[in-house]
Amino acid sequence: MDSSNKKIILASASPRRKEIMEKLGFDFEIKVSGCKEVTDESEPGKVVVQLATTKALDVAEKHAGIDNIVVGADTVVAHKGSIMGKPSDEDAAFDMIKSYAGDIHKVYTGVCVVVPYKNEEDKTHITEVLRRFEEDSEEFFGVENLKAVNFTINKTKESADTAADVDKDDCSYGVITVSYSVYTDVHVVPMSDNEIRKYATSGEPLDKAGAYAIQGGFAPYISSIQGDYYNVVGLPACSLYALLKEL
Repeated sequence: MDSSNKKIILASASPRRKEIMEKLGFDFEIKVSGCKEVTDESEPGKVVVQLATTKALDVAEKHAGIDNIVVGADTVVAHKGSIMGKPSDEDAAFDMIKSYAGDIHKVYTGVCVVVPYKNEEDKTHITEVLRRFEEDSEEFFGVENLKAVNFTINKTKESADTAADVDKDDCSYGVITVSYSVYTDVHVVPMSDNEIRKYATSGEPLDKAGAYAIQGGFAPYISSIQGDYYNVVGLPACSLYALLKEL
């Protein structure tokens, strides 16, 4: 199987994830999930994997197609055991940033890739790709919580994107979901209250997990990172590229 013959669907409305996917060089389209983001997990790495999987499967089921590879993602910032979501207002942004100014926090992104297969040959190929990916994942990609699940998607012809997406008599097909998380350590320098307030009221933090954008106005306050830079932006580019190029 070759992803150049597949249609990649990004299950995210994030402009930052769109930009990262464009940097990876794949042709793709965007279909946004409308599902509720609910999790029963508490560990950040498992939370993002569950939410990414929920979004990816929602899009995969709504846009049925044997040639559709769907990519879902979710990102959270965690500090001292607490997950920092998007701030509700400027005061919340101030409090979040102040909590990890002069300290180290982690950014977790969960990824779920829904990969369809037509036959046992396809399935065997995907399994071999995942075996190699797992061998390299810890050393090169910082991957955690790697999991693959095989099941069937059942859809009506009416819910497929085009009549050619599924067999005329059978709208069921097998898929393998590949999910994992990646984390990056982010070092933030000490900041004065005036610096924190200026950034918190800039408008940039309000739609960002953890109340900042590493590629934006918060850049002067990040002294270093350990891990994938793009993981902090919203997608672990290195690991995702390594996986998609083989599928």
